[in-house]
Amino acid sequence: MKQKNYFVGTVMLLIAAFIWGTTFVAQSSAMSDVGPFTFTAFRSVVGGAALAVFYFLSQRKTCFVPFKKENIKNTLQGGIVCGVVLFISTNLQQIGLVNASPGKAGFITSLYIIIVPLISIFLGKRPGIIVIACAGISLVGFYLLNMTDGQGFGLSIWEILILICAFTFSLHIISVDKFSANINAVLLSCIQFWTVGILSSVFIFMDVVFLGYSLPGIEVMENVWFSVLYAGLFSSGIAYTLQIAGQKRMPAFAASLLMSLESVFAAVSAWVFSPENAMSSVQVCGCVLIFGAICISQIPVKNREQKNCHS
Repeated sequence: MKQKNYFVGTVMLLIAAFIWGTTFVAQSSAMSDVGPFTFTAFRSVVGGAALAVFYFLSQRKTCFVPFKKENIKNTLQGGIVCGVVLFISTNLQQIGLVNASPGKAGFITSLYIIIVPLISIFLGKRPGIIVIACAGISLVGFYLLNMTDGQGFGLSIWEILILICAFTFSLHIISVDKFSANINAVLLSCIQFWTVGILSSVFIFMDVVFLGYSLPGIEVMENVWFSVLYAGLFSSGIAYTLQIAGQKRMPAFAASLLMSLESVFAAVSAWVFSPENAMSSVQVCGCVLIFGAICISQIPVKNREQKNCHS
């Protein structure tokens, strides 16, 4: 049964990683028409509404934990906490995508796979020497990834925001790991996205005042409706729910390894849909180092957690 649950969780997180990776292109293309907070508000409301409908139509489905009245406090608390962290993470990423390459943004975001075990130090779990070494390798890869022709190391303010969001996404993974046990994944995700949608709506004025966007009209929405629906239904509604359900079935570090594959899907989809986003050979080497460090860093942690699960 444990092996079956682990396999189901693996499939869920792989699908989530694929959706997140391909969503980078949709997010980036929408930035020419609507502001980051506006886009996040729309996609979150779409995702939250879809999840609300799905929850009420599927309460008896065995693939999700049934909702119990005694869990209402934990569900609300977990949904709001995860929603606040995701609100910060998503909008930092969205603002960064105003001028950052989708493929590059995907790899920078994937640094959460290194940050998660490092944060565990403050939670009483000391990472091994291999994890620390991999953190150093990822930094070298990050340096190469940011090498630009004729300019050397280049790190724009937009990419710094995405780097910060890698840290906050790490906090989101840890938050989901804390609150997801014995809670309905769909309902938790639904509350999470209504929280993100409400908070993002409050900050829409920042798109106008600080980023120079106009309030979206009918003509603008005609240009971004596909991006909003794709990001709302698939990335928000489906992928993040699969993350919650998948993390219920495996250790957090193993889950974060699978989710980091979004960086690969982001780079591939950015190249397929926007050939001008192709990376140089040096930047590709940086990506390889980062992804290699991501994989290696999980081996000792994963094995140790699996042993604890069977003890």
